[in-house]
Amino acid sequence: MKNLNKINRENLKSINGGAQICNNACPPGPYGPGLPRSCEAFDALPSCCKSKVIVSVDCFPQ
Repeated sequence: MKNLNKINRENLKSINGGAQICNNACPPGPYGPGLPRSCEAFDALPSCCKSKVIVSVDCFPQ
């Protein structure tokens, strides 16, 4: 079996957005047309919150 190298802690944090720290209080969704919150409200969220909420595909340009 091949000897595998361990990933250091800094590289491990960067995998799949782990290094991104979000100190904002992210309001719950869902976001989209006909849902409790609008697409404009989703666009106004900080980028770190956008990956943590439920959003309709209609909020993304095609």
